[in-house]
Amino acid sequence: MIKYLAVLSFALTACASAPAASDSPSTPAAQVPGAPEITTPMTPVSASEPANPQLSQEQRFSAWKTGFIDRALTKNYDPALVKRVMAPAQINPSAIQSDKEQPEFTKPIWSYVENAASAGRLSTGREKLSEHEKLFNEIEQRYSVDRSVLTAIWGLESAFGKIQGNHNMIDSLSTLAFEGRRREWAEQNLFAVLDMLARGDVRLDQLTGSWAGAMGMTQFIPTTFRDYAIDFDNNGNKDLWGNEGDALGSAAHYLSRHGWRIEEPIIAEVRLPRGFDYGLADGTKRTVSGWTGMGVSPISGQNWSKQAMFLEAKLLVPAGAKGPTFLTFKNFDVIKKYNNSTSYALGITVLAEGMQNRRAIQSSWPKLDRPLSRTDKENMQRALTRQGYNTKGVDGQIGPNTRRAIRAWQKANGLPADGYVEQTLLQKILAG
Repeated sequence: MIKYLAVLSFALTACASAPAASDSPSTPAAQVPGAPEITTPMTPVSASEPANPQLSQEQRFSAWKTGFIDRALTKNYDPALVKRVMAPAQINPSAIQSDKEQPEFTKPIWSYVENAASAGRLSTGREKLSEHEKLFNEIEQRYSVDRSVLTAIWGLESAFGKIQGNHNMIDSLSTLAFEGRRREWAEQNLFAVLDMLARGDVRLDQLTGSWAGAMGMTQFIPTTFRDYAIDFDNNGNKDLWGNEGDALGSAAHYLSRHGWRIEEPIIAEVRLPRGFDYGLADGTKRTVSGWTGMGVSPISGQNWSKQAMFLEAKLLVPAGAKGPTFLTFKNFDVIKKYNNSTSYALGITVLAEGMQNRRAIQSSWPKLDRPLSRTDKENMQRALTRQGYNTKGVDGQIGPNTRRAIRAWQKANGLPADGYVEQTLLQKILAG
């Protein structure tokens, strides 16, 4: 059983002259709708084959299905299994619609994080921690993954099992493969379903979930399910839909395999010295000792512990120079393996800490900032590229290339190169 979750408790020691230690101080497994950065667990692949306008949608779907069955048989899957799984498959119109939708606005990071750690979710999370104490003891003993983090994932992924999705997985994945934009990804997950069924991990009637293929209390996609799901209670079925042990044990197995370090911190909120180079918040890794040498200090006023000084960390300024600043550690990166979104990883951390009655974030968010729409982001990308700060494409998403271009523009114009943009900065960029 762990001693502490440690956002700061591991990393800090109190100064002799300081006040008493403060209580102050995520290929993805799943998706959480609404995260500002990554809104899908799927990797875009090659475009669909040219459609024959003379064929109906049903005819084209049938042709794709025939082709997929042939590909499955070529891979030596059992013909009877392939037929049983694929013959009833039909188009799921809502999957096509949902896959094509691109929201004009995404939530600011503070809205996502605060919603993740809502009062209701915190209260239910504490109840679940108490209710399943014996189970969490067993999971921690086997996998050395913090129970609060597992409970936070459970709460954020499926509202503690209440919202798991009721789409037929075969229909949804077949539809996404047929539609073509994510064909390779969807077909790989269909092959994973065949693997799961062939091994007897699940029953065909269990395979329900989100339109995007995420299943169960922890919203595993099939490739993740195949590779990481476990039968925690050894009853012969990996039941991530109705068995808390299987679901939470599988999430723990996933995090453990990706390098979770129990009793090490996830994040630590810090203070930067005046004139600090925000360009270092670009994924650069340094030891805590190295950051300390540059004037980075815990916001709580405590000192780093001796153990923490040797840990590698990255600087994170998710809302720019006006918002909270963090050092993020290995466990933060592990959470992002589950869902590759900074907002998600922060949400999981804040929720996990809150369930232990600890505050992960002390500083205020710049809530008066007005976020950019997708159209705004596209216009900004064009303007930056036109001015010599190449974003390497116009897609309405602020990814690494666009972030680098923003930082370069900020630095050239005498501004903190934090890579953060809102409406005021946008207008300056557009004015060129």
